[in-house]
Amino acid sequence: MKARNFSLVAMLLAATSTFAADQGPSVSELKDLCARSNWGACVNLGIYYDTGQHVPQDSVKASTFYLKACNNRYAAGCHNLAVLYDSGRGIPEDKAKAAEFYGKACDAGHLPACANLAVLQSNGQGVPQDKAKAAALFEKACDGKVVSSCFNAGSLYLTGDGIAKDLAKAGSFYGKACDAGSMTGCANLGVLYDNGQGVTQDKAKAAALYGQACDGGSKEGCFNLSVSCDNGKGVAVDKTKAAELRKKSCDLGYQPACK
Repeated sequence: MKARNFSLVAMLLAATSTFAADQGPSVSELKDLCARSNWGACVNLGIYYDTGQHVPQDSVKASTFYLKACNNRYAAGCHNLAVLYDSGRGIPEDKAKAAEFYGKACDAGHLPACANLAVLQSNGQGVPQDKAKAAALFEKACDGKVVSSCFNAGSLYLTGDGIAKDLAKAGSFYGKACDAGSMTGCANLGVLYDNGQGVTQDKAKAAALYGQACDGGSKEGCFNLSVSCDNGKGVAVDKTKAAELRKKSCDLGYQPACK
């Protein structure tokens, strides 16, 4: 069998869509509360229209309630309005407006909004591309337990795309992502331990991380563990298990494992 390379993922992940509405209040109750400057009620009313709960779905109406809350410095309203502009769901897509409203929400301490703004900043969508600003926003959101941002910060430091490459920081952020349940974060951290990049090389720990990722549904984790089993690196040589893991990775959609 020809040598296989480990798989590592370095794409950016979005953080969140909209806030879930509180259960219970009727449309009329929310309208009354919103009219009396209860901005949380305005946001929940917006979500009703956004998702078609209790009322016909109407993203334009939803946007008016989100905007009312946002204009009164209610961060969730700014965030949810930004999501509409970002996705173009029911209103024209406008990345610049999405960035503007994510920024307002982020400034008010809404960390998923910081995470989504960081993705736009990293990609240069609606704002000038600035990887350093994106990294800072990802770190801020990661500190606030937004798991995708821990992964994204790790990926920026891994690739050194627009910022100084720092494999130790990449390992630290992938570790945070893994600890918080990101199986792709576990798989990527495993690659760093496998290669001794930014961390002390530890093939056994790498294999354990691949196994954790694979058990959690990571196609890359399954593939990487198959390579370890093939080569006996960190685990005993087990060609049968390696073949089973490649099949699982293939079934999960990882094309290199299908060859």
